[in-house]
Amino acid sequence: MKFVPLIIRNLLRNRRRTILSVLSIAVSTLIFAALMSVPAVAARLLRDRVSALRLICGNKAGFNYMLPAAYGETIRDLPHVSAMTGYLVMMTSYRKAGELIPIVGVDPDQLHVIWPDWASAAAAAALGHSRSVGLVGNGLVRRFQWKVGDNIILHGLSPPTDLSFTVAGTMDGQVSRNLVIVPIDRLNQMEAFEGKVTVFFVKADASEFAQPLLKQIDGHFANSPFETATQTELGVAQSQLHDFRLLFVGAQLFAGIVVIVIALVSANTAAMAVRERRHELAVMRAVGFTRRALVAFILAEGMLMGTIAGALGAAIAYAALRIAGPSLMGPEFGLHLMPGVAAESVAVASGIGLISAAIPALSTTRRAIADSLRSAA
Repeated sequence: MKFVPLIIRNLLRNRRRTILSVLSIAVSTLIFAALMSVPAVAARLLRDRVSALRLICGNKAGFNYMLPAAYGETIRDLPHVSAMTGYLVMMTSYRKAGELIPIVGVDPDQLHVIWPDWASAAAAAALGHSRSVGLVGNGLVRRFQWKVGDNIILHGLSPPTDLSFTVAGTMDGQVSRNLVIVPIDRLNQMEAFEGKVTVFFVKADASEFAQPLLKQIDGHFANSPFETATQTELGVAQSQLHDFRLLFVGAQLFAGIVVIVIALVSANTAAMAVRERRHELAVMRAVGFTRRALVAFILAEGMLMGTIAGALGAAIAYAALRIAGPSLMGPEFGLHLMPGVAAESVAVASGIGLISAAIPALSTTRRAIADSLRSAA
């Protein structure tokens, strides 16, 4: 600890160079943290919000095609089905075209059973009291200042039909924070949705029965006019993430290139700084400082500079993603700087500072004292 003032004094010797070096490493840390946050947040969403017990049964031709609501009775009677509901989606706008709000119709009795993290049992029960009520996510409550008891009118895009409902409760779940949920019977009253569902959500009573159950569902409706393709919710999420795999790999590759380029620039800057101090280092060795101690001093300077730059870059990335994340990826995605990514970013910046200082430190202190003094003179 007694040499810390010496290390700090050496860093502040050329303030302009130090500030520029810190800023360059901070920018690389900012880019690295921002780009690495996208796959990290996607992986967290996959881990935290997806259940291996929930199955999604959709039309084999794709989610753009609907299924008959009558399939639900058959699915409900299959063994190892603990809960089942049709799931019907209608896209609407609120006061203007850009304020898009999805309305989801589900069976009120099955809501809390299938998605216990979406709404409390009391809120789910309130949804079943009347077809004219709905539950709204907390994101919409904060955005539009809605409250329980308000009567809301939303304008349907397809079909172009207005739908009004009374707010009966709110939802806290991350997935449901920007949804409106109404009884599915309310949407089935519309001619475009009569007797249809977008998908069925099925909850297995145990994870080991999920795979046999999905095969049984698809086998039952094989060769029917509307064949089904059933997957676990985890499988659907993984397939969706796979579609973005190239984007994630590209982001990670670009982040790595930025780090390498900044590391090379920092190494060149550190080499210049150490070269200017050859005479000073030679004198220190002459008065008794060991080569190991001098290398340690230089490495400590580089690592301290890198750590400060990394912390600065991570702080900027945190603020930038907090402000721009919802608009870039949507509030449902929740793009933000995760603690693991922040720690990794600071570690990378510290490594840049350490490696940048290591090469010139070892090279300069390897020379004989007399040669260093003579060349410096």
